[in-house]
Amino acid sequence: MNKPTTITEKILKIIFVKKPDFRISIIAPFMLFALVACGSQNLDDDRKKTTQAKHILVTDFNNTTVPSYIKPFDAKTELVELSHNNNALNIKFSTKHSSSGITIIPDLPWSTSELGNNAFMVDVYNNGKYATMLSTNITGMTQKTQRRTVAIDAGETVTLYFELEGFELDHDTGLRDTPPSFITSARKMPIRGSKEIIDFSQVYAIKIYTETQINPTEVTIDNLRFEATGTPNKQYVTHIVDKFGQRADIDFDLKVSSTEELKHLADEERAQLKRSEGWPGRSQFGGWKEGEKFKATGFFRTQKVGDKWSLIDPEGYLYFSSGIANSRMSNTSTFTGIDYKDDSVRFIDPLDVTPEDSQGISGNYRNAQKTSDVANQQRHNMFEWFPSYDDELANHYGYRRKAHKGPMEHGEVYSFYQANLERRYGEKTEQSYLIDWHDITLDRMVDWGFTSFGNWTDPMFYDNTKMPYFANGWIIGEFKTLSSGFDIWGKMPDPFDPEFVRRAKITTEVIAKEVNDSPWCVGVFIDNEMSWGGAAPAIRRYGIVFDALSKSVDESPAKTVFVKMLKDKYKKISALNIAWDKNIKSWQELAQGVNYKKDASYNKTLTNDVSWLLQTYADEYFKVVRTAVKEVMPNHMYVGARFTTWGTAPEARDAAKKYADVVSYNYYREGIDEMTWGFLEALDAPVIIGEFHIGSTDVGHPNPGIIHAPNQKVRADMFKTYMNSAIDNPYIIGAHWFQYIDAPLTGRAHDGENYNVGFVTITDIPFPDLVDAAKDVHKNLYQRRYLNKPQ
Repeated sequence: MNKPTTITEKILKIIFVKKPDFRISIIAPFMLFALVACGSQNLDDDRKKTTQAKHILVTDFNNTTVPSYIKPFDAKTELVELSHNNNALNIKFSTKHSSSGITIIPDLPWSTSELGNNAFMVDVYNNGKYATMLSTNITGMTQKTQRRTVAIDAGETVTLYFELEGFELDHDTGLRDTPPSFITSARKMPIRGSKEIIDFSQVYAIKIYTETQINPTEVTIDNLRFEATGTPNKQYVTHIVDKFGQRADIDFDLKVSSTEELKHLADEERAQLKRSEGWPGRSQFGGWKEGEKFKATGFFRTQKVGDKWSLIDPEGYLYFSSGIANSRMSNTSTFTGIDYKDDSVRFIDPLDVTPEDSQGISGNYRNAQKTSDVANQQRHNMFEWFPSYDDELANHYGYRRKAHKGPMEHGEVYSFYQANLERRYGEKTEQSYLIDWHDITLDRMVDWGFTSFGNWTDPMFYDNTKMPYFANGWIIGEFKTLSSGFDIWGKMPDPFDPEFVRRAKITTEVIAKEVNDSPWCVGVFIDNEMSWGGAAPAIRRYGIVFDALSKSVDESPAKTVFVKMLKDKYKKISALNIAWDKNIKSWQELAQGVNYKKDASYNKTLTNDVSWLLQTYADEYFKVVRTAVKEVMPNHMYVGARFTTWGTAPEARDAAKKYADVVSYNYYREGIDEMTWGFLEALDAPVIIGEFHIGSTDVGHPNPGIIHAPNQKVRADMFKTYMNSAIDNPYIIGAHWFQYIDAPLTGRAHDGENYNVGFVTITDIPFPDLVDAAKDVHKNLYQRRYLNKPQ
């Protein structure tokens, strides 16, 4: 038997054998990785046979050809010879396709149960010029899949792991993702999207890929395997948060250690902001004063200028909305693990117009706190410190009456961010720190070069005269609903229900009173990320209509409208049956409900008709909301419901164009790519990006966010890439970063998002790289947009 060969030994041989240029560009990073991260892991066949209980090899690419079960899709792959019989696979990803990479589908699934706690691992070298956000999708039992994603810096070599079986892996901690639950030098792939509970004892497929790449990227991968993860760290979420809301168990730049340090940093920043000279060449509303001037109406509006859509500010100047969303206290609280036995705190007024996740940290809970009890011990143990109920920082406790997801349906919450504001700025009078925060935030926005706040701006900014903003509201209430079958945040309203019309008027009346006809209000967002459907397949695209058809006219106003439309078109039920290839006995049967949700396919006439019905539904929704907005805010723009690319049928965006002054989208990718946004030319409407962000794990957040960067510097570079791609697009009139403040480490109370996506930390310290990037973009904002002069 040959002596086992370690990765270290293999790479040392390469260094002395291969030619210098190959050595420098490919081998050196692998050598560093092998020596530091991998140690002496053995890969040859004999070693595999003796470590069956700890290691199952997928491939080490050491054959002369790529295994037949590994197939590229929209990517270029090439075996890279490291030394004799020692190869790796290079993957060049596409910038022309929405997704590109490789799929690995074996003839028989891999059985991982013998490994016990285990993870899929892969050695990766990013040999491209740009950071790469690499995703891995693994299919387990019953064909259920989980996606994980990680950022790898240019020139970086790392071992990645995707945990398949582990300590409390199926346990809901209330965090979108957690710190590693076992000790390893490998890098964890954070969960992308929602965590799925999947049996991975049999693995049927692995997909390694990127999505909508803006820059050309490539990686070299090697040693794909399933590996036992060893003894778990059962304290992996215990005492991970310090008294400032920061990660307690790791150090990082910007971490503070005392209240005195916070105050000192606040004083330094105030002095710097006082010296700030603002931005020359801008109007008082942030428009381009040095550019062409158009008709001034005293309020914001849109206009197409040449081949570019644009906002026009109240003075008539060209205006691009570069903003930050969610500048408010509402999403800064996290569940403490405590609940109150006093049921009165859970009362929800049916006339309330503010959803639970938009409720602030307020209220008097003194009596309820006397009934406090630990409802979730694990969550309570995550924190090193909470103030006693008679502490001066106890006023930052609140209560959530319900949550969208997580282990606690309701319970006590605490805002470390708000507590840090009191520590940072002091409290001269009751809640004076919020006034200081208000003033500092406005000064920051001006200093950083932004031209507006985005959605979910705290109403306390509505009367400011420094920074334009977007007002917002939700239409909530006890109206009828419909399901698209993909209801991420909730079911869709039935706009034909008179109660929906009434609630729309109530919501917009509240917003109008708050805005008070201010010219600083750019426009009004109503609702957010609704589940309209998608582009395909038919059941996904037309799910709202199929749901309505399955209901009785007695329970669905939309169904009543749809039946009338079909009757008017076909006259006889037999004609409808011929057209749809169905066998509905009578119009009465259709009115009672027909369920086609599980049909394998639909003929062309049926899909044309349900598209027509969906268009009618979407038209009614946007017409109702526009009417409600314009009745009480005639001078302000209605800027839509902030679509998503994953949940918006084309019929919905066509309806938005008819009724909204601006079509709005939330788009979480690395930039505005042609493959996704090609429809804008045909739509030919002003479009605003309501949300995007980039996060990292290097400041302690277990999940960086939706789009990942390897560190804060690259995060800032990616901000510039995204913003410039939006500025360069002739149809996009603005883009808003989500959000102003980092999410709580233990997850916001609403749904557990624990992302590093703020412009400021949980201690209210700005991220310097991100601030510098914003200033860099904004110094040339209007020249780039209207004179086509990139930096």
